[in-house]
Amino acid sequence: MKVDLIRFFFRILLKSKRKKKTDINIDNIQNILVVSNTAIGDTLFSTPAIRLIKDSYPSKKIIALMNPKNISLFAHNPSIDEYLEYNGKWSAFWSIRRKLIKKKIDIAFVFHSNEPQITPLLVLSKIGIILKSPNSMNEFRHLHFNAPIEANRSQHFINTRLELLNYINIFEKSYKMELFLPREEDIDIFDQNYINVGFQIKGSTKSRNWKNEYWIDLAYKILRKYRDSRIYLLGSIKDSRECRLIKEQVPDERVADLSGNYDIVGAANIIKELSVLVTVDTGPLHIAAALKVPTVAFSVAGKSKQSNPVDESVRHVFIEKPETCIPCLDKKCKNAFCMDQIKVNDVMNELTKILLSK
Repeated sequence: MKVDLIRFFFRILLKSKRKKKTDINIDNIQNILVVSNTAIGDTLFSTPAIRLIKDSYPSKKIIALMNPKNISLFAHNPSIDEYLEYNGKWSAFWSIRRKLIKKKIDIAFVFHSNEPQITPLLVLSKIGIILKSPNSMNEFRHLHFNAPIEANRSQHFINTRLELLNYINIFEKSYKMELFLPREEDIDIFDQNYINVGFQIKGSTKSRNWKNEYWIDLAYKILRKYRDSRIYLLGSIKDSRECRLIKEQVPDERVADLSGNYDIVGAANIIKELSVLVTVDTGPLHIAAALKVPTVAFSVAGKSKQSNPVDESVRHVFIEKPETCIPCLDKKCKNAFCMDQIKVNDVMNELTKILLSK
């Protein structure tokens, strides 16, 4: 109820405000805010647009508003001049507002963030030009510089961000996600004489997950077919229990459970050394893509047209099956039986193709 009252307050407070009607004059812009403070994948989708802004206007200062949990992963991006942390919640709203006001930001690109916080935050931070897509269903869309834009399930998330750049005369397209890892964080645990296969067994929601029994079956098939293979179970601390259960069911010395052993930068360095990553539709898929590591991903709730890596130089397979529930509950789903449509042999066949091509 508290959140609803706050939301109602900002609806009333900002109801009479309106966006600026003048054209954007890039010569008058000095400080640019890029907002991407949600999940890892969503932030990686923003990196092509950020680089294009910096390449087009190198003298402009780019300030990135990012999730504190993920910011260490992006802290070495040369296209970003300054970072601010914001978790997207009301508790940090007023403190980050004070910081934003001091930065005297001229324009904000909301590449990915959550309402009802982000638009009121930017308006009250005295940012005159706010660009956000999609926003057709947004309660604060009257405050956005751009006209209402509908969500397009057939368009890649990267393209959604790139289209916003048209407002500052950037029409070039780039789908190269970028990740710059510190050299001092290099982790050398792999023997590159082996086929090093990573398993990212858990996604951010239950709707993206595959059953443990399928991962176990896949592990045995890989180990039997490729005697020189090694399998690494990846995941955060909260995934450790599931990874441990899988390791117990596949007691082969060629299987290693690395879950919970590394921070986010360490995990990215592990992914960098893999021959291939097998994963559900989640952040590590996009980390692998940014680091030029081949992937086999699968999902029902997630759509390949929106999120599968776009890279002609590296093979990225996305096994996609139709939704079994209409409408799909996605993040609210508690029993993703639709993922049972994805068979172990489907994944194994695609994995084999990738390994044969290397």
